[in-house]
Amino acid sequence: MALFALGAHNALSAQVFCATGAAQVDSARDEVFSVLGNDGQLAREIRQEQHIASTNELAKMSLVKDRAICSRAATRIDHPLPAGAAVVVLQVGPLYYVREPDQRKGTGVIVDKDLKVVARLGAAVDAVTQSGRPPQY
Repeated sequence: MALFALGAHNALSAQVFCATGAAQVDSARDEVFSVLGNDGQLAREIRQEQHIASTNELAKMSLVKDRAICSRAATRIDHPLPAGAAVVVLQVGPLYYVREPDQRKGTGVIVDKDLKVVARLGAAVDAVTQSGRPPQY
């Protein structure tokens, strides 16, 4: 999984729903914990800036079921979502993790309480994905 820190996307998506399926929620929890809970410099900086004292705080994630919050948070995904789409939104301390419903386009977005994009998460890009053929050594 690649991690990209980028600015907020301002395009509005259609009204979306909160996804609550167990498999999607579990996957989202694993994704955000693996990113924010790792020992990399960017993860440490995000935790420090957001006053997340320890990785134990990350385990206290809660599923957001408020459609207004899910819809507003989904606008931070970098492309419009189709009408009726559903996103998993997890509250992780002062942050929200918005899971991209189409995992081929990326993994998700981490936003702060003001919905400012803190980081965009995307699938790792490898040589086969880029060129369509294995790398030449």
